[in-house]
Amino acid sequence: MLASCGQNAPSVLGVALMISFVTQSAAAKHACDTQSTKGDICLCELSDLHPTQVSVGIEEVRVKAEKLRDEFQRRSERDFLKYLRKHDKEEPVVIGPNGTFYITDHHHLARALYDIGASETYCIIVDNLSDIKPDDFWKHLEDNNEIYLKDPNGNSITPHDLPTSVNDMGNDPFRSLAGAVRELCGFEKNDKSANGEDYLEFQWADYFRAHWAQTGITVKDIDTNFERATDAALQLATRKEAVSLPGYTGRSSCD
Repeated sequence: MLASCGQNAPSVLGVALMISFVTQSAAAKHACDTQSTKGDICLCELSDLHPTQVSVGIEEVRVKAEKLRDEFQRRSERDFLKYLRKHDKEEPVVIGPNGTFYITDHHHLARALYDIGASETYCIIVDNLSDIKPDDFWKHLEDNNEIYLKDPNGNSITPHDLPTSVNDMGNDPFRSLAGAVRELCGFEKNDKSANGEDYLEFQWADYFRAHWAQTGITVKDIDTNFERATDAALQLATRKEAVSLPGYTGRSSCD
C-alpha cells in the first residue's frame, strides 16, 4: 500500500523541490523594461531611475547607507537582492514616455543604495504610461501626488528642473531633520491615502525652515551637529504653530 501510494503521488523531496523552484522563480523576476506592467516586481538598474523630487536629506541617506552597507558587504549580490525583497525595499516606479523609469517614493533608499555601490535593486511597477504624451504624463503624476515640484526653499519648479539621476539630488538638511523628528515621535506618518499625508516630511521640513532662526543654529551646522539640531527641531515640533501640520503629536520623544 505504501509503495503504491508512493507511485501515484509525488515524493516529499519532489514536492520540496517544486516549491523551491516556484519560490526562486517568484523571487528572481526578469529585468524591468518598457513591457513591464502594473504590479510587476522586477530588477532595475539604479542608474536608470529618475527622481520625482529635487532633494533628499543627506544625513538621513547617510544613516540608511550605514545600515545597508553591512548587509551589502557581507552578502553576495544575489543574496543582497533577496534581503531587499524580504524587507520590502522595492522602488516604486512609473514608466513614463520613452520608457523612462521614474521613482515615486523611497528616494532616500535609492540614493543610499547608490552611495554604497549597489548597481541594481528590485522595483515594483506602479503604472506603465510609456505610451502617453509628456504633458499628460506629468499631469497624471501631479494629480496622483506622485511628484514634488518644489525646491528646498519651497519655490515651485517644473518637471524639467528635476534631476535625471538619484546621485544628482541636492541636500535639504531640513528634510533630514523631519525624518529624525518623525523617528522620535515628533509627528506621525499614518495612512498615505489620508488627506495631508502626501509628502508629509517635506511639509514639516518647510515648517522647520521657516522657524529655524529661533534656534540660534546656523543652517550649515545642521548636518555637522545633527543631534543638537534634532533636539531643537523636536522643540519646534511641539509648538502651537505646528498644530495644524499633518501628523502633529505635540511630543518631543517616544517615551
